[in-house]
Amino acid sequence: MLMTSQNLNSALKNSQPNMKQYTISQYFAIRAIVGTSVSPDGKTIAYITNTTGIPNIWTIPINGGWANQVTLESNAVSSLFYSPKKNEIVFSTDNMGDENHQLFLVSDKGGEVKALTSAHTGSQTMFCSFNKKGDKILFSSNKRDPRFFDSYVVDLNTGAETCIAEFNDPFPISAIDWSRDERFILYQKFYNNSNHDILLYDTKTGETVNITEHSGRMKNGGGMFNKKADTIYFLSDYEREFIALAYYKVKTGEIGWAQAEKWDISNYSFSNDEKNLLYSINESGTSRLKLKNLKTGKIKNLKIPKGNCSSFHFTKDDKKIVLIFDSPQNPNDIYVYDIKKEKLNQVTFSMIGGIPKSDFTVPQSIKYNSVDGLEINGFLYIPKGMKPDGTNPAIVWPHGGPEWQEKNLFNKYFQILTNRGYIVIAPNFRGSTGYGKTFQSMIYKDWGGNEFKDVIGAYNYLLETGYVDKNKIAVVGGSFGGFMTLTCVTKAPELWKCAIDIFGPSNLITFCNSIPEHWKPGVVELVGDVEKDKDFLMERSPINYIDNITAPMLIIQGKNDPRVVKAESDQMVEKLRGSNKEVDYKVLEDEGHGFSKVSNQILVWNMICDFLEKHLK
Repeated sequence: MLMTSQNLNSALKNSQPNMKQYTISQYFAIRAIVGTSVSPDGKTIAYITNTTGIPNIWTIPINGGWANQVTLESNAVSSLFYSPKKNEIVFSTDNMGDENHQLFLVSDKGGEVKALTSAHTGSQTMFCSFNKKGDKILFSSNKRDPRFFDSYVVDLNTGAETCIAEFNDPFPISAIDWSRDERFILYQKFYNNSNHDILLYDTKTGETVNITEHSGRMKNGGGMFNKKADTIYFLSDYEREFIALAYYKVKTGEIGWAQAEKWDISNYSFSNDEKNLLYSINESGTSRLKLKNLKTGKIKNLKIPKGNCSSFHFTKDDKKIVLIFDSPQNPNDIYVYDIKKEKLNQVTFSMIGGIPKSDFTVPQSIKYNSVDGLEINGFLYIPKGMKPDGTNPAIVWPHGGPEWQEKNLFNKYFQILTNRGYIVIAPNFRGSTGYGKTFQSMIYKDWGGNEFKDVIGAYNYLLETGYVDKNKIAVVGGSFGGFMTLTCVTKAPELWKCAIDIFGPSNLITFCNSIPEHWKPGVVELVGDVEKDKDFLMERSPINYIDNITAPMLIIQGKNDPRVVKAESDQMVEKLRGSNKEVDYKVLEDEGHGFSKVSNQILVWNMICDFLEKHLK
C-alpha cells in the first residue's frame, strides 16, 4: 500500500512501545548470504556467507541440515559456480576490495585451492561459463589492455590457457554465455548502464552478428542460449518503458517477445527440460515470482511472501526452485520451493544475534511529487512507538548508483538507525531503476541537478508527517549517495544538522579522470566529458562550495576503492580542514568500494552511530 504524509499518522497511531536497543555487533552477527549454485547431483547447495567474518563459500544439503565451510579466503569471495560434472566450484575473489577479481577452483569438500588466472593478476577477470563437459571454462579479462576485455578458455585438466577473441572497441565487450557445443559465444557490449548490445560470435566462421543493433539507449542483457543453441533469450527494453524477455532465432534472425509485463522483468530461468519459464518482476521494489508453462502459456504466481528475491534456479529434477529471499523482518536466507506442493522450505538460518524479528521496522511505501510534479517513490522507516509530536530526529538517505533502487528488503543499516530512534526516508529519486527507461535516463548529465530537488522533496515529506523536528535532520549516503550528501550540504546547508559521506565523489572532473579505464567511455554520457563539459562539471562539483557547509561531517573511505578513489575523499577533507570546518575522517586500509569484513562493518557503524548521537539528538 502506498502512503502519503496525510494518511501516515493514522496508519501508525497504534505502534508498539519503544523496543530494546541492541548493539552494533548483534546486527552484524546476522549472516549475509549471497550467490547460490547447485551441485551436479542436485543434492547440495553452495553459497557465500560471512559467518567467519569474511564472505566465504559454504555448502548445505538441499533439504537442509549441517552447513560446511569450503573456503578460508582472507579476501571476500564474490561469486561461485558449480561444475556441471564434478563436485568442484569455480569462485572469484579480489585483493582487499581492489575489484581485480581472479578465478580459483576448489573441491566442494574444501582443501587445496587452485589458481586459474595467475597470469591475469592485477587485471579484472569475469567468469562466463563451464563447457558442457565441465573440463574447460570461458572468461573475460582486460590483461592485455585495461580498456579492453578479451576472451580466454582454460583447460582445467592441463591448465593450458588460450585467448580465443580480442576486442579493441572503446566500449567493453564481455562474454555472457557459451553454447553447449562450444561453437557460439554470446557477448554483451556495454555503452553505459542504460545502453547495451548483444553480440553473437561464431567460432567456426569467425563471424560476429549484433543481434540488437539500434540507435539511442536500449538495455540488452541477461543473455543465454537454449540447449540446442538455436534460440537466444535476453532481457530488453526495445521500444518499451519496462524490461521484457526477448528471443532471437539464430538461423533466421527472427526476434520477438517471449514474455512481457507491466513492470521490469528483473531475472529469469528456464527449467532443465525447457518446459517452464520462471521469472521475477520488480513491482516498485517488491519481487513477484511467476511460473509459465511454455506449452500451454499458463502463468501462475508462486506463493512467496512479499519481499525481495535476489536469485533463483530450478533443481536438477525441475520439481523445486532454489532461491534467496529476504524482507524487512527477514534477512537473506536460502529457501527451496516445492512447485507441486506450493510449499516454501527454509534451508539456512542467518538470524543470529538475539534480535527478535518483531523488533525490526517494517517500512511504509511512500510517494510524493517533486518540484516539477514528477512522482517519486520511496520507503519510510519510523521506529515503533514513536509519537508524531514534531520532536524526533530523522535521516534522509539517498542511495548509490545512481541507477539503483531502494527495495522492500532487509536493510541492516536502516534497522540499526531506527533501533536508535531515527526516522529514515529513502527516496527513489529520478535516475533510479525500476520505474521505466524515461525515469532512469533523467539522471544522465544532470548529476546534482533535478535529482537533488527530489531529495529535498524527501526532506519536505519528513516535515509533513508531523514526526520530525526540522532542526534534527541529517543526510547520509554512500557512493553516488555520498555525492548527493555533499551536494545537499553545499547547496542547501541550512537544512542539515550533520552529514555523513561514505566514499562519495567530491569533484566530478577528478572523479571522471580516476575511474577504471573501461568505464570512461560510458561515464562521458552518464556524467559528462571532462573537456567539453568542464564548466558544467565544475559547477556541479561539491568541492567548489566548501564555504557553504555549516554541518559537522563524517567522511568514510576505503583505501583500495577503484570506483571512487581515496583522493576524492582526501581532497574534500583537506579543504574542509583548511577552512576550519568540523570533519571526522576514517580510511579503511583493507577495503574498497563497500566494506566486506564484518569487523570493519562494526567499526564503521559504531562510528556512524556515535557521530549521530553527538550531533543529531
